[in-house]
This record gives sequence, structure tokens and C-alpha cells, in this order.
Amino acid sequence: MQGTRRRQIGAGVLAIAAAATLTGCAQGGHDMGDRVTTKLNGSAFHGQLAIRATKVERVTSDAMDQFGLSSKGDDAYLAHFTVQRVSGTFDTDAVGDLTNDAWGLRADDRLQAGPSLDASDRNDVLQDACPFERKAIAEALTGNGTADVCAVLLAPSGSTVDAVSYMRAAPVDEAPEGDSTITWRSS
Repeated sequence: MQGTRRRQIGAGVLAIAAAATLTGCAQGGHDMGDRVTTKLNGSAFHGQLAIRATKVERVTSDAMDQFGLSSKGDDAYLAHFTVQRVSGTFDTDAVGDLTNDAWGLRADDRLQAGPSLDASDRNDVLQDACPFERKAIAEALTGNGTADVCAVLLAPSGSTVDAVSYMRAAPVDEAPEGDSTITWRSS
């Protein structure tokens, strides 16, 4: 019964969430929904990974309260991705390369990394709305399946969000391994 109540609260939080189609004109990058093949930079993953940004939605401060988080005056967003192993071998430590602070939003020509969120920071309501299942991600990266990854991201209040980024890798066909990002335009 309590699990059902949590799901109802989670659904209510999503209903409260002000899903917004992000607008803006980000320079370069990929379109939302594009699959990008990459190498993780300096991780325990020795191979290639496909990442696809699938959706970015703005959430209200009421939703953030339900998540047990504070936006500290910033605008809050949930960014959804899928990940899939393309080739190579995987060590379970590589799941850490996909944690919340590996993702970012570009707003008003400024890239802002997501806040650090430990598993203990994700209450049931947040986990339902924005899943990060370490076991499911590890299974996808050791097999042929895909896993959903979600990040809670912040942008300065009132700013225009142009893009969402993965900040710990470079696309295989666009740049050498190193300190580069993969960017998906929000429009």
C-alpha cells in the first residue's frame, strides 16, 4: 500500500512539474534524440558507449520539495538519457561516470554541471520521476541492453536553456579523448 501511495505522489509530482519544451539556439552539438558514440574519459570502461538525450523537462520548486531537494533559487530541470554499450569491457566502477554531476545544462552561453547527488539523496519520489538504477546501468553496460539515466540539473533563474551535455567524454568521431563534452541542442 505504501509503495502505491509513493507512486501516486510521484505521479502527482510529475503532474505538478511544468514540463517545458526548451527553446534556444545552441551552437554546435547534436539534436535531442541523436545517438552519440563516445569513450568515457579516464574511467573503468574500456570501450565505446552510446548515449542519447531523450527529454529535458523543467520542474517546479514544489516538485523539488517533493524530491527532498532545494534548487537554491535556480530553475530546476530533469534530463533523461539512455546509455548502451557499443563495444569493449566494463568495470562496475564506470557507473560512477554517469552520476548526476557528469551531466550539465547550457544556459545563456554558460555550461553548469549538475549538483552531486548520492544514491541516498534520491528519495522514492525522485527515483520514480528521475531514475538512476546502478544495477540496471551496470547490466546494460555488460550486455546488449539499454538503461535509462536521469539527472537533476540547475540553471540560473530566468535563463534560457540552450542544450544539455554529458561532460566526461568526447564523441569518437569528433574529437580526441580528453576534456570535452557531448552536447544536444534543446530545440
